[in-house]
Amino acid sequence: MIVLVVIIVTVVSVGGSGGGKDESGGSGPSGTSSASAGKGRITKEMYDRVRTGMTEREVTAITGPCESSAEDEVAGVRGKVLTCQGAETFSAATFTFSNGRLAAKGQVGLGGDRARKGSMTKEKYDRLRTGMTEKEALAVAGACEKNSDTDLAGSSATGYTCTAADGLGSASLTFADGKLVAKAQAGLE
Repeated sequence: MIVLVVIIVTVVSVGGSGGGKDESGGSGPSGTSSASAGKGRITKEMYDRVRTGMTEREVTAITGPCESSAEDEVAGVRGKVLTCQGAETFSAATFTFSNGRLAAKGQVGLGGDRARKGSMTKEKYDRLRTGMTEKEALAVAGACEKNSDTDLAGSSATGYTCTAADGLGSASLTFADGKLVAKAQAGLE
């Protein structure tokens, strides 16, 4: 479970780095035009269509070209991270592959302005307890944006960002196998 939380933090922090440059000219796999052709940038709708377990080819058929930001092999496991620049200002998505299959995905800012203006408050944050189900916690938190999904070694983890109405404060919620395992906040009053 701890490994999954570390992967989520890694995926989200890589995604928040501003994203990679699209230097491929906006064409998808095999030179065909992708949904992001012309802009070469991923949208929230494209991101939502990507599922863990997909191959790199299946992912880039949806996202269009992305930059390979890391590649390595450790103990016989091949890992690769693709970073896609987002269509929104200051947005990006990352896709982490393990032995050719998508194991984790993360995004920051793809939801645009609607994701930046939530309803999180300090009072709501204080009501959140580890062990709550994802459904219970999100019912308390209100509007939150899912920013990561990980499926690795038979366990799953999901991360959410819940912003305050003023767009300045936020809370981060991490779920493992459907239960709240970690929460953090900044700027909630």
